[in-house]
Amino acid sequence: MIIAAIFRIMGFAGLVVRDGDLVTASGRLVRNQAGDWFEPPVWVAAVGGGPQVVRPVSPVAVRISGADFDELATRFEDGHGTVEGLAALTGIWSAGYLHVQHQTVPGPIDARVPRWVTPPCPAPAGGWPRHGDNLCFDLNDLPDTGVVVAVTVFRPGQDQEVLVVAAIDAAAAEALLRPQFGERLCVVISRWTTAELDAVHAHLHARRRAWKLLQVGQSTGEDGQACIAAKLTRVLPEIASWAASLPAGIVSLDPWLRRVHPQPSDP
Repeated sequence: MIIAAIFRIMGFAGLVVRDGDLVTASGRLVRNQAGDWFEPPVWVAAVGGGPQVVRPVSPVAVRISGADFDELATRFEDGHGTVEGLAALTGIWSAGYLHVQHQTVPGPIDARVPRWVTPPCPAPAGGWPRHGDNLCFDLNDLPDTGVVVAVTVFRPGQDQEVLVVAAIDAAAAEALLRPQFGERLCVVISRWTTAELDAVHAHLHARRRAWKLLQVGQSTGEDGQACIAAKLTRVLPEIASWAASLPAGIVSLDPWLRRVHPQPSDP
């Protein structure tokens, strides 16, 4: 238990961005009268029929120095000295600024989503059943009563779908769902209750501005267990400390601004 707690603390601490750290991110750059800015990419539909304009920076934008605004992907200048475009930047984080050392064209967005492939239950003797239709199911009132905490469809192979249910009361979930799905059902005991997940979500939501959160919601891991997933601008020491105090796996942090860790061969 103690060793696991130490690794959990170290894991979140490794996400913290401090002055002097080498960091990297891809996103939108904006140059306006207030200076140069960098923010996570947020796709907004353009208003039809009107001239293109540079959108104002968002509250989560960070200040930058040393970026080349002539070498931006999808670069646009509105004629009033305001410029925007996309780039991948790497540089030193210091005093609230990202001091750019390297700039490239951004690659594909890394969604960092779980791969729901292998169900967390042993496969039936003949393997997971194959079928030609998608899963349709009726949970009745199980989620409302707190019996079912998470429901995820896993796809272990072509034409294979397995309903993975994390439940507080496995017997109640089995009694309702096994007749519907037979061998296409996998029930696991949830590590935490809906109330515990709601408490983590509420804590994050109350600090969404102070911690510059981009998105908060419930997700499911590759083990079928629910968690509260938070996308945020960067991880502050207080965020890492709070996350490390929680049960392992109940929260996941996905920062936009990430530290570049030295490789084993680096001096």
